[in-house]
Formats: sequence, C-alpha cells, structure tokens
Amino acid sequence: MFATTFLGHQGWLIETATTNVLLDPLLGDRFGHGGLVGEVYPPREFDFAAFPPIDAVLLSHEHDDHFDLPSLDRLDRDIPIYLSSRSSIAASELLSHMGFAAVRPLEPESSLELGELRVLSFCADHRGGRQADEWDVFPLLIQDRGGHGSLFTSIDVRPRDADLSRLRALGSAGVWAVANNCSRASFQELRSLPRVNQSTEAPASGREALARAEARAENSRAREPVNSGPPDPSLDDTPALARALERRHALLAASWGAPLATLICGGGWSFDRARAWMNHHLFPIDSQRLASALAELTGSGRVSAPIPGHSVVMRDAAIVATHSERTFLRARPPASWPARDYRGEGPLLQDYASACGRTRLGSNGRETLVAELVDFARYLYGTPLFCELHSLPAKLDSGAWSRLCLSLRDDDAPVTLVYEPRACAFVSHACPDPTVEFAAGLECWATDLLALLEGELAPSALCYAGRLRSWNHAPGLLRASAHLLWDFGHPLRRPDRAARLYRRLLAAQTDREPSVRAP
Repeated sequence: MFATTFLGHQGWLIETATTNVLLDPLLGDRFGHGGLVGEVYPPREFDFAAFPPIDAVLLSHEHDDHFDLPSLDRLDRDIPIYLSSRSSIAASELLSHMGFAAVRPLEPESSLELGELRVLSFCADHRGGRQADEWDVFPLLIQDRGGHGSLFTSIDVRPRDADLSRLRALGSAGVWAVANNCSRASFQELRSLPRVNQSTEAPASGREALARAEARAENSRAREPVNSGPPDPSLDDTPALARALERRHALLAASWGAPLATLICGGGWSFDRARAWMNHHLFPIDSQRLASALAELTGSGRVSAPIPGHSVVMRDAAIVATHSERTFLRARPPASWPARDYRGEGPLLQDYASACGRTRLGSNGRETLVAELVDFARYLYGTPLFCELHSLPAKLDSGAWSRLCLSLRDDDAPVTLVYEPRACAFVSHACPDPTVEFAAGLECWATDLLALLEGELAPSALCYAGRLRSWNHAPGLLRASAHLLWDFGHPLRRPDRAARLYRRLLAAQTDREPSVRAP
C-alpha cells in the first residue's frame, strides 16, 4: 500500500503499511515566519491525538512556507530530519539546537531508504537564474519499494527534461504534485507616474516587459467584484499556465507514463485583518479552475486541486481509493473559508501598518540603518539593476534621476536614502517627493527595513505583501521591485541573520510539548 495525504499548501504525508514520512509540513494556522504573512488556506482542523507516528521528515528547502518553525517544534525530537544539503547552516544548526537526535543532509542525485519508502532526488538547473531563489530545492520521487505507488514533485522548481526521461526506469507512474505559485501584487506599485519615453532604446526583453507593464496599467481601472473567474478574460493566465502544465504532463506521459493522478497544490495562504482585501487581488489563478483546464487539455479525469485531508491510496501501481478527509485532518467547511475570488489588480495600497509594530526609528536607529545598508549596497554591485542603472543617462525623459531610492516612513520624520554606487552606500537626500525625483524605489517603514537588515523580520514579512510600495518610471529598463529585498534577505546570503531570526522565533514559542510522535 502507498498513500499520499495533502496537508495544505505543499505539505504531504506519505504512507505505506509500516512507514510514515512528512514532506514540508505546515501544522499550524499561521503562515510565514512569525505568522506575519497570514493564515494557512484553506483553514484546517488537526486532531494530533489521531496523527500517525512519523518515521522521518523531509524538508525540501528553507523558505518559510516549507521550513516552518512552529510546525517543527511540534515534532518529537526522536524523529529524524532530512534537510536539503544546500539549505543554510543556520537551518541545520537550529534543528540541532532544538534537540533533534538526527539531522541529516538530503543530497541531490541520491537515493535514501526510509523503511518501505525510497526517496530519489534530482538536481535543478539554476543556470540563467531560471529557478528564481529556490537554490536548495531538489525534485523528488518518493516511492514504495514494493512498487505499489509513488509521488513525484519538483516543489518550486521546474524539473529538467533529462530527469523526466529517467523516471520510467525508476518505476511505474504514480501521483504527480505540481505547484500553482502564481501571485500578483501590482496593488503595491505606484501607478500615477510619468512614463519614460518609449523611444528610449531597450533590449528586447526590456521592450517586452514594458509592454506587459503598460498593458497592466491599461487594465488597472476599478472593476466590479465577481464570484467566478477574473473580471477581464485578457487578464486570465489560467489557460496559459494550463498549456504549460499540459506540455509537462505530455513529457511525463512519454517518459514515465501518464500520471495516475495530478494534484495541484501551492498558494496555501490568505491575508487577514486589515489586509484581507488583498485576497481578491493577489491570486490570479484559482487552482480549482486550473485543474479543470488541465483536465480538459489532457483528457484525464484524475486532475484535481486537493483540500487538506484529501488522500490517494495506491496498490500494485493503481489507485484503489481516494478520501476527502482523514481521522486526523479535515478542511473546515467552505463557508468558513476567506473569499479569494480574483477581482483584478485592485486599488492602490494607500496605507499600511508596520510589520514589526514600531513606527519610530530614533537617532540611534538611523545611524544603525545607514550602517546596515552598506551590506545591501554591496549586494547590488553587478546585479542586473546595477547594470541597468549604468546603462541610462543621468536623467530620464520624465526628469527623474536614474537612481534607486529608499523612501522610508517614520513617525518623527521621513527618511530618504539614495543608492550611490561610487560610495557603495545609501546616502541621505532631502527632497519633497522621492517618487518624482528618482526613477525607481521602494517605500516602507524605516523600522521594518532595519528589522529585516538586523534579522528580526523575515523577507516574507516585509515583501509579501501589503507592507511596502514601489515605483518605477521605466519598468522596461529597470528591474527594481520588492524582489530586491527578498533576494538580498535569503538565508544563504545572510546565514548569521537567519540564525538570529530563527533563535528569536524559537524563543517565542509557548507550546513546547511535541504533538507529533515518533514510532
């Protein structure tokens, strides 16, 4: 017997008759480090008294929607943890500090036997930056050693075609889990800006980006709420993503055999409280609609977007049962779910609270902020943005200086800092409106930026979403967005600050009794 149970977002329980393994479990109600992103969606109910004993936990990578400290703190410390060998040393040292008896590396291109299960890992191709910042992710094939079934997932990366062609030799086709990671936070982009003259020379990719940005701007007018599908068919990316997944499905069918079930996961969170309105504007592709579109394209009746508790049971390489819930896990009634129907780009984010809860930096804080930003300035050297800034005239046709700016909110007085490549630093600048004077920039609370730099806040708390705004006079010429801070804050770049964050989050845990037991 081989069974997969969907836990939510991209978390799975994989079972045989004698072996139970967790992959990237989220076992609480909150989402993101410190719960600052939002809530797990759809909401679920766990009965940990009925939860099966766990033989091992696989952690695919270190992003906080996969490496979740409150969930890890629920685990019996006798459960072995297998962490991607390419995650930061901060993650592995934290797990050891938490008291796990066995913290072992999960290597790429390796085979790991866990009871009746075999875990086969592959490499991802990161050349050309095609996998964003998913540096420590490996596609995984988890299979029953007796041949009853398997789960193939590439988590948050695209698998290599050459690896797909290897699957048939490794066993019969099983369950394919694929993530719908599509999100769109254009409500954070200040739109009423002078546009750069379109005659400005730009590379082909820049012209395409500019066209896309202007198309989005043309469609940014207010729209009436809807209950099914996006308000404008031209904004619906569902068919395009379904066609892309159809091509991958065809590759799988040719190399592995048609998947016995295709399960679309990911996008497993929602915003709450003052940010709840963003639920209608961040998720342009509904996974249920995507599953229906992919099922129509592939002619397969086994494509679905599972809800927590959904399980697929296999025996002798065939599906013998599916269940909508388990004794230890079920989704709450849909009537209690936050509404996430997509209503277009939405209104501009007008105001936002501080993520860290503080709104005054103070004089000492300003000095510390400028000093901490030296590391960010060093990070920018040689990046695409650095190259783009050095490929522009001193001023754009709009009159804005070709510079990157940080416009920082503070209850005492706003702070304007401008990137000065010659000094490899951010320097103070007085101006009435940075969004007019400088070509591109980020606006956020100064306290939040310092908290990120010092390792108090995770990048997700500041960047994703609704806690900063950005502007860009030349979106086809400059790649300046919240992704700058997101990439800068990756644990592999700043393991010391990641370690500081993890220790702080662990100290804040109040329920210290493990609720998921070892065998």
